[in-house]
Amino acid sequence: MASNKECLIIVIDVRSCASEELKLKSVKCVAEILKDKIVSDKKDYVSFVLVGCKKSKNKLNTASDNMCQNVVQFNEEPQICNWQLLLEFFKFVNEPPCDGGEWLDGLDVAVAMQRAAQALRCARQRILLLYDFNYMPQRYDDYDRISGDLLKEEIDLIVGSHNISYIDNAKSNLPQAIFQVSRKANIYEQANQKYAMQLVSNCNATLCSFKEALASVFNVSSRRPWVWNAKLNIGSVIAINLQGIIAMKNESHIKLKKVWAETEETVEREERYFIKGTEVTPLPEDLIDGYMLGGTPVPYDETLVELPPAHSPGLHFVGFVKRSSIPDAYFSGNSLYMLVHQKGNVVSAQKLDALVRALILQKCAVLCWKIFSVKFNTPRIVVLVPQESTVDRPATLYMLELSYHAQHQFWDFPALRTAKTECNADQLQAVDTLIDSMDLECTLQDTQQPRQQRQNDLLPFDGLPSIFEQNVMDVLERKVINSAKSDPQFKAMLDDKNLVDFFWRVPEPIEQKSKQAAKALKKLFPLEHSHAWLQKLKAKEEEQNAPPTVKQERRDTQTSISIDSVGLMTPAEDYKQLLQKVRSEINTTQRDVQFQSLAAQMRVVIITLLERNKLDLNQLNEVLTLYRDSCLEFNSFAEYNQFAALIKTKASERNLQEFWSSIVVEKNLGPLVLGEPTLEDELRLKAYYTKPEFGVEDQEG
Repeated sequence: MASNKECLIIVIDVRSCASEELKLKSVKCVAEILKDKIVSDKKDYVSFVLVGCKKSKNKLNTASDNMCQNVVQFNEEPQICNWQLLLEFFKFVNEPPCDGGEWLDGLDVAVAMQRAAQALRCARQRILLLYDFNYMPQRYDDYDRISGDLLKEEIDLIVGSHNISYIDNAKSNLPQAIFQVSRKANIYEQANQKYAMQLVSNCNATLCSFKEALASVFNVSSRRPWVWNAKLNIGSVIAINLQGIIAMKNESHIKLKKVWAETEETVEREERYFIKGTEVTPLPEDLIDGYMLGGTPVPYDETLVELPPAHSPGLHFVGFVKRSSIPDAYFSGNSLYMLVHQKGNVVSAQKLDALVRALILQKCAVLCWKIFSVKFNTPRIVVLVPQESTVDRPATLYMLELSYHAQHQFWDFPALRTAKTECNADQLQAVDTLIDSMDLECTLQDTQQPRQQRQNDLLPFDGLPSIFEQNVMDVLERKVINSAKSDPQFKAMLDDKNLVDFFWRVPEPIEQKSKQAAKALKKLFPLEHSHAWLQKLKAKEEEQNAPPTVKQERRDTQTSISIDSVGLMTPAEDYKQLLQKVRSEINTTQRDVQFQSLAAQMRVVIITLLERNKLDLNQLNEVLTLYRDSCLEFNSFAEYNQFAALIKTKASERNLQEFWSSIVVEKNLGPLVLGEPTLEDELRLKAYYTKPEFGVEDQEG
């Protein structure tokens, strides 16, 4: 058959006794199917059948009033999917319901519609039954006949329900769909579920949940086999006839169309121009064809549209390269081809087998350029990676496309660790927890316990929806419904649906779990801003711009400096000793850097002394005064003023009233002021020395 179209009839349960969950999921499932077929530009035919309506409207009921009652079919014939069909479905599904209606009658009407649609010459005929097999009694007199018709006419049947779970079959170890066991199930519900399960063996039906039903509808394998016949030329002597088979392909359902202008827009040729404000209109015979390249007019040359001579299709050898010399990041393309020898060509099979064994032995790959066909004649750089033969597979080559160097962008990221650092067990556990919080792995261990997904270990990659495609289709659906918002039904749908929150928000349990894991990770991996690059740059500029200096002998200090940090036992003496070392540094940039490092140590020591249960006010007075004077000496006003604000906050939090009044206020250890204080500086100092809010109890003692 030349056509690869399909005819899909969807049977929906709308009975009053049916579960509301099933009705809502059915409408959403059908809407997703229609949107996918519209956006992917597929020429498939779709129609609908409702089971459980007050009226009866179908071909079989028209022929006989006793047949297929409470069943309504959408139209006489299936239609090609479009946005108007989606709007009509939203109206059609709201037919007045009742408690009557048989799912076998719905299938019978769908089979009759498929027979009438055979004139459309579709490659596939499928029926999707979305039904609640609940406690209502059903008739099964025609069960064998209808299941036999489905099998005889090769109509694929997909049965979906809201209470389907999966377990692994004990014999085949494959996923098997079952109905969830309910204690309230009566004999009619058990019988309905039993007959639904028998459809799997009687007519090769697929029983699945709603999520898996969407995957089953979208998962269509083409019945037309396809290979790419090519020839690999190595030098002027060796030629191997190959067949390329698509092993993997990244395929998008959305097809974009280039539109140069809207239908109501007009494109005119502008012939006027201006020279120094004067409008000039040339004569028609003075005009020549051309185009604008930015702001430059370029005359049109007919040779530009002459197609160059086409390259010969196939694979053209460039050279052998070491596999390790090609980074994986350079592989690109939307598909992976597997190259095998042409069927029945023994000579090519022997050559390919020898080539693969030689490549594996030398750890090499083949670099060549690919020409797909005469029509698609753009050269592509590809790499042929060897795959050793096995018992059930001959020697093959995987063909991967390479991207050009100009297509890559490089970023310089700061190092998160150095060779000297090692992660402890808590840090490694935090990283594992963060990864697990975003993992799609199903933690179910017992394969005989019911689960929602068909697969037990990991969600199938072909079942994961593309967020980009889903949101594009949802936005298009909103536009279509918005165009018909005058209808009260669609207006209510727009009011109730917050599309931004609904389609872009991460599920709350996953978001909460990920935030907790990220918080723990940040706590164990504290990152600090590194100014090493700025210090190196300043030192280099200082070295280049500084005048030649006369070497001076450093004055030996009276005592050798035996400490490298400020301690808690004698902080003032340690700070003075280290400060003397900083002052002896000749390079200005290095001296400022060393002072900032020393000042940071002093601030930590002061905060530690403030957090002690019993404060030594004399020691605090000495270290604060010493630190404030050094900041004044090295022009570190901003750092000290920020630290003074922190001191005030600590005094308020710990209720240090005596420290605040007798040390900070009395000794004037507040913020530094550069030069003569202005009115603004005086107001700022007054606000700082204002007594903070202390608690009732004094915690200094």
